[in-house]
Amino acid sequence: MDCTLPAFMRRGRAWKEAPPNDSSDSEDEWTPRLDRRCPDCEECRSFFIEKCEVHGPPHIIPDTPVPVGVTDRARQTLPSGLEIQKSSIHDAGLGVFNKGQTVPVGAHFGPYQGELIDKEEAMNSGYSWVIFKSKHCDEYIDAKRETHSNWMRYVNCARNDEEQNLVAFQYRGGILYRCYRPIKAGQELLVWYGDEYAKDLGITFDYIWNKKCSAKGYFQTLY
Repeated sequence: MDCTLPAFMRRGRAWKEAPPNDSSDSEDEWTPRLDRRCPDCEECRSFFIEKCEVHGPPHIIPDTPVPVGVTDRARQTLPSGLEIQKSSIHDAGLGVFNKGQTVPVGAHFGPYQGELIDKEEAMNSGYSWVIFKSKHCDEYIDAKRETHSNWMRYVNCARNDEEQNLVAFQYRGGILYRCYRPIKAGQELLVWYGDEYAKDLGITFDYIWNKKCSAKGYFQTLY
């Protein structure tokens, strides 16, 4: 767990120094900004906790249940209609493709599954996400081991806004991927993180994210 992050953050695709946190909340009262902000309804753009009062709960596409520790567990957790094959991105290795009906805008995948590791391990892995836990502390979830992770470890980073169809965000202590463009049959699932997720995190996340992308061979780290 990292409790000493520098005051840096990443917004969109550029990083900069962030102003000091001037919040008056006490450590006991304070909760992560991302977990205070709930998902928004794709129909009316209103925020909700369990469901939109007008349009109901969000569309969740569940994983296929597989016990932790099973060989090749990550692949076996693929939801119906998705398939792992060679990525459409050069030198990116494997990727996740839609082979079923169009995935609608507003569909949610997740949470991202893996093992809790320390900061040093996370910074050397290409499969880690930062979980914002408290005002000065983060946790790191890593999907390097296929026996302890799910299919989301195979989703590649989008190289640009045009090809991105998933947004990663933190909700209730986990990482979810939300579909914000229809994903048609044959298309690859490609993710980037939302601004709300990035602005609560530090330069450690910036490094981890670039590690995640550069591990696939199509990004260079900032360091």
